[in-house]
Amino acid sequence: MAHHTTAFSFVAPEILPMPINIVCKPVSAETKKPKGKQGHAKPIPIDKLALLKPGRLRPGHLMHLYGISHSTLYKRREAGLIPKPDLTEHHRPIWFTSTIAPFFGVK
Repeated sequence: MAHHTTAFSFVAPEILPMPINIVCKPVSAETKKPKGKQGHAKPIPIDKLALLKPGRLRPGHLMHLYGISHSTLYKRREAGLIPKPDLTEHHRPIWFTSTIAPFFGVK
């Protein structure tokens, strides 16, 4: 059996050096985007007279009106002592003032 050898010649095209700029910025506390505070809602002061006007109430408003904590608000909501929210925006419950006003004797 005869072996054939074939010679290949490959001429690479001339490669011109191109400047490449790589910019690396160190990651520090100043360059990181600060996250918003996560956790339980905080009481938001609201006057009971505000229940006379059309508006929206968030959990913090109800916490202030009832004088309760976040966990108590949700426990009472599950027990049916606080009405279900009228709507939810961005996974946050919202009550209309007209829904909550009767619980405080405001008509």
